[in-house]
Amino acid sequence: MPNNLLKQKKPYFRNLSPDAQEVFVDRLFKFMEDKKFIGREGLVITDEIKVLISAAAIQLTFGLKDYMISHLYAINVFPRIFFSKFLNVNLKGLNTQSGVLSLSWNDFKEGYAIEDDKVNLGLHELAHALYIDLDEEGNYDEHFSAYFEKWEDVAMKDYLELKEKKITFLREYGGTNMHEFFAVCVEHFFEAPKEFKKKLPHLYNYLMLMLNQDPDNVKGDYQVRVYAEKAIAIAESGSRALEEQLNQQILNNSHIDERYSLFQTTVQRNGIYIAMTATFIGLFAGIPLLIWFWSTTVISIGAIFIMLFICGALGLIQWKYVNEYLDMEYHQFAMYAFSGFGMCLINIVFALNTFIPINSSTVTYEILDFTNGSQGVEITLSGEGNNSSFERNVATFVVDNFDKFYDAKKVMVTKTTGLLGLDRINDCQLIY
Repeated sequence: MPNNLLKQKKPYFRNLSPDAQEVFVDRLFKFMEDKKFIGREGLVITDEIKVLISAAAIQLTFGLKDYMISHLYAINVFPRIFFSKFLNVNLKGLNTQSGVLSLSWNDFKEGYAIEDDKVNLGLHELAHALYIDLDEEGNYDEHFSAYFEKWEDVAMKDYLELKEKKITFLREYGGTNMHEFFAVCVEHFFEAPKEFKKKLPHLYNYLMLMLNQDPDNVKGDYQVRVYAEKAIAIAESGSRALEEQLNQQILNNSHIDERYSLFQTTVQRNGIYIAMTATFIGLFAGIPLLIWFWSTTVISIGAIFIMLFICGALGLIQWKYVNEYLDMEYHQFAMYAFSGFGMCLINIVFALNTFIPINSSTVTYEILDFTNGSQGVEITLSGEGNNSSFERNVATFVVDNFDKFYDAKKVMVTKTTGLLGLDRINDCQLIY
């Protein structure tokens, strides 16, 4: 039901790829479950109301990792314009610091009826909620928070010019205060991206950075193009000439028209599935395979754990490069790093050592003694005896694989040194 409804009512959703639509719907359900929808003045809350209001929130936060607008817990839906006793005025929408959003359902629907009129009550009020989220103690999105202060610095000049009516592109209501300016910019950002980019390229560019999406990139799941990332460095340099040059690039599309790299796109769309698959393989195939490699490779269990820790640590290093694009918590990623990536990597290491031999030889040992140890029968061989890890492995191999070894005088071992320098026992023959 949500997919068909969203395709009918939400052009933003229709333009997403099938994979991105799955992400959108998954987030939508989580948002709906997290918020309490309350019908006011006789309005009955339907699935359509919950889906479409939630979809507006997910549209706004689709480029962000923490998309829940965590301080918001209740949404009052009125059938039409409602009266606020607190403000003593009729309103279409209202946000409070306490986490309650109120909307006129009629006006919400009108906001999406005309796609490019730059008036959208849902996006406007949810932009306020996102703004308020920064002032509350909660799980606000770190990416959004990091760029918001810089966006306010960049936007101040345009805000003042709008107040003085020097800017005609943005709706005049945005000059009320910075809260309203941000909300009005969000409406224009989604409903008139091409015009916004042409009229106020620097402001559009920073909105892209802050919300981590580009509504003008319809064919690329609204992902931010490469040039947007240059804005921060340019702003920090303080070079007006470089800023003007970047703005001109945005206008004439002379920049390299790329979206995220193939790696970034893959991580964003399929990263969580890759991590889950790797973890499943690591746990259910990697562990038995590792036990088999260990049974024939001369290496201690302590060394195995050290190798597994190193491989897992290498997996954790990936977090630095993927966390901005991956919809996964750190503790979930850590499980993938050790159980998935780490387990798979250590098996690859052993596979390379096993299947790429660099030397093979045959060694014959005399069997000197049999003793009963804490773990069963122990065999002492000639040479370095039990002081040699290889010979200890040979003795264990004999006990595990031969029934009649008490009468044996010697054992002939064929061993192979693999690519990584680890010895493997290929075969043992008892000599009686």
